[in-house]
Amino acid sequence: MRAAPKANPHEALYEAAKAVMPGGVSSSIRFNKALGRPFYIARGEGAYLYDLEGREYVDLLTSHGATLLGHNHADVRAAIEEALRCGIVCSSETPAQSRVAAALAEMVPCIDMVRFTCSGTEATMHAIRLAREYTGRDKIIKFDGHFHGFHDYVMWNYGGWRPLESSGVETRDLLPPSVQSGGIPAGISEYLLALPDNDLEAVRRTLRTHGHEIAAVILEPIHYNAGCIVPPKEYLHGLRELTREHGVVLIFDEILSAFRTGPGCAQAYFQVRPDLCTIGKSVAGGTPMSVFGGRREIMEHLRPLGNAEHSGTYNAHLIPILAAEVCLREIRRPRFYDHLNALADRLYAGMNAVFQRQGFPARLQGLGARFGLYFGFTDEVRSYRDTARQDTALALRFFRGMVERGVYFCDGGGKPMHHGFSAAHTPADMDRVLQATEDTVTALRSGR
Repeated sequence: MRAAPKANPHEALYEAAKAVMPGGVSSSIRFNKALGRPFYIARGEGAYLYDLEGREYVDLLTSHGATLLGHNHADVRAAIEEALRCGIVCSSETPAQSRVAAALAEMVPCIDMVRFTCSGTEATMHAIRLAREYTGRDKIIKFDGHFHGFHDYVMWNYGGWRPLESSGVETRDLLPPSVQSGGIPAGISEYLLALPDNDLEAVRRTLRTHGHEIAAVILEPIHYNAGCIVPPKEYLHGLRELTREHGVVLIFDEILSAFRTGPGCAQAYFQVRPDLCTIGKSVAGGTPMSVFGGRREIMEHLRPLGNAEHSGTYNAHLIPILAAEVCLREIRRPRFYDHLNALADRLYAGMNAVFQRQGFPARLQGLGARFGLYFGFTDEVRSYRDTARQDTALALRFFRGMVERGVYFCDGGGKPMHHGFSAAHTPADMDRVLQATEDTVTALRSGR
């Protein structure tokens, strides 16, 4: 008698989850289009994820960049255990907060003072509010495709590709507001000016006309949320000069770019000092914490010194604070970035070599420990508008093939997305990824 087919625990869990959570997920992006369901894991260890059936995957999601040290790092785990021994105490200050704040001020060029929050969304929300209080102005400039979280003031012009107008060259400086979620009042767009990315002259003309209304210019200094688009260094220096000239607060949203290229973040890499910055993801070893900080004269506009509010029960919770202390210590160790950069060189050159050798229409662009994959491209992707040509169907087929061969990427719905690795990864892990890439591309080209 033939045995009944073994039940798939992933499918069963997905069906159960859909009954009690919208879409069966706790975060909308966790529905994986390449798999047709969420990717369920039982545990993470070092550079690897293990699914419900014990299969091992090289992790190139790394918790969307939050686990720069790798999963279950021994010292991070010890810090969490120490926090638990202290009791789950919130809404109080401890000596650890000021130690972490001092470390950040020492490492990150623009930081004189910091405040702690729980997510990137909160960090950008408070940084923008603070800029408005400091300047007495209401409007902000953001750039096409740049992502700054999920609050109403920034959920515009980042995720929905608008149709290209013939050649794709923008014919006006101000882009039409494009809201990225239902439930956001249309009137909020009055406080936002959306500009094409990497167009300094558009910024110059806009500030000349609207500078007296603009509180802040906010951007990703490395555009990882569109894969990895690296701006010209002179563009960032030009933004610094223009915002200073018009009394506008320059905010670098380094939630993703923090610590990918060095302990001083992207601002140190490009040698451009913003007025404020946000830091998150990798700062606290995968535990929920983010930071906003910057110039003392701006930060002192926060209560109880000034008039801008920033409070929260879970701000600087002891678990992520002690984890952050470990992370900031580890990334300052000698040769930490030598290791990451060697892995980057091996992986980035290797994947592009596979694509080129097999005549496969894909391209990897990366900087530091984070990278993007573009499908339907062979030339450099220089702007967000270029990404509208992404072959999403090919992307999803590639990611599914890689999962089947033991390498996990976030599929991003097939759109350009950031991927990355951790300090726990090894050259052997990169070689495993390259072999999976070779096999996946071979299968896709042969129609399998």
